[in-house]
Amino acid sequence: MNKRTLLFILLTLPFSLYAVDKNPIGFDTPEQEQQYADLIEELRCVVCQNQSVGDSNAELAQDVRDLVRTKISNGESTEQITDFMVERYGDFVLYNPPLKAKTYVLWLGPLVLVLIAFLMLVYFIRRHAQTTVTPQKLSEEERQQLKQVLGK
Repeated sequence: MNKRTLLFILLTLPFSLYAVDKNPIGFDTPEQEQQYADLIEELRCVVCQNQSVGDSNAELAQDVRDLVRTKISNGESTEQITDFMVERYGDFVLYNPPLKAKTYVLWLGPLVLVLIAFLMLVYFIRRHAQTTVTPQKLSEEERQQLKQVLGK
């Protein structure tokens, strides 16, 4: 390996850190572990906003992981836990919020923006086509002059 490759590897290694669960208490059954893993990936960190609770190093994410772990250990279902989290933090805590009146903006916003961009594109293309002058066809006399100038 040359020095550049080694330097690149050393500089990029610190950026691949993952969240560390500070309370890695085990569960009684593999089903509970799977439920926990699924839930912490499904819940969004409300501090980081673009990370799941499982990927976030924020203190609030650790608190949510602890809360989820406790609720699973107490025998609560996934639906009960997600309902509690939505009640506490709102629909934004879910990566896939349900489609209802409060979340129309989340679901339809990107579609509306793409539609507006498409309409603007069509408008500018039509405007450009109307303002662009198309050259007139050459008459026979002009073609003969052009051939003489080009030497054909």
